[in-house]
Amino acid sequence: YKCVRTLHGHDHCVSAVRFLGPDKLVSASRDKTIKVWELSTGYCIRTLAGHSEWVRSVDVSADARLVCTGSTDHTVRVWDPNTAECKADLRGHEHVVEVAKFAPVNAYACIRRLADLPQQPAVVQNSDSTPANTPATGLYVVSGSRDKTLRLWDVTSGQLLHKFVGHDNWVRDFVFHPSGKTIISVSDDRTMRVWDLATGRCAKTIEASEHFTTCIDFSIVSPLVATGSVDTFVGLWECR
Repeated sequence: YKCVRTLHGHDHCVSAVRFLGPDKLVSASRDKTIKVWELSTGYCIRTLAGHSEWVRSVDVSADARLVCTGSTDHTVRVWDPNTAECKADLRGHEHVVEVAKFAPVNAYACIRRLADLPQQPAVVQNSDSTPANTPATGLYVVSGSRDKTLRLWDVTSGQLLHKFVGHDNWVRDFVFHPSGKTIISVSDDRTMRVWDLATGRCAKTIEASEHFTTCIDFSIVSPLVATGSVDTFVGLWECR
């Protein structure tokens, strides 16, 4: 591995980074900003400002048209990275937002069933580079917070669609099951919880570690979940 470029511009520690399409990168920082970087030059081409505290997480929609962020200021924001416009300011959490992620398109049917929304799929307006009837991405965001809840948001309306209640301590991270039917979350209560997206109920609670469980990921090639915790261990879980 060779470092080919160092990007300078943030004024405090960088909390999260995500690639934004093939030629850009987006970063979130404790300096309260999100920056969009051009990879070919290393220049910061846009700064997204609006959070009043540390920006802890950043995620990019599948089509790279939107960015969502979670912050110590208790809010989740959705941005247009091309204009720096804040498209949604999602308020309701009562503590620090540790993580926020866009729901994948294959989760939309369950989300609409949960929120009692029409099942007709939204589509992206056709353009030269977008095939006709392409399903819209970035319609829903899920966030996890130190208020012990996960929350599901409608980006277009800004409405809170559902609150997932069950964890007894900070929610640190979560992942969508590849099927789009469940969310798996981890928490400082040492558990991993599996949430049914169609009903909003906790379907399973698993003791994940002997200390705070802080991160989770799902393999893209096999039914394996990995968790990390403060007790220095990484857990591997077979999900069938």
